[in-house]
Amino acid sequence: MLNGKPINEARENTGDVSVKIEGEPNIQVGRNFDETMKICSIISKQSIEALKENFRDDMSKDDWKLVIKLKKVFGIL
Repeated sequence: MLNGKPINEARENTGDVSVKIEGEPNIQVGRNFDETMKICSIISKQSIEALKENFRDDMSKDDWKLVIKLKKVFGIL
């Protein structure tokens, strides 16, 4: 959300946004993480292929650089 309104996409220059973390009821800001920590979605080989097939034109060079970086983090070959 940005300024109280839902958004579909946030980029580095979007500004402060909020996210909803589902599936884990006991996560607390200040206890499990704080605003200084970076968070990211887990990616898979299948999700990368979906990006290539469906969102190639929407992805910037920086987006692809991030995908490559996350592939290394998650050990995706």
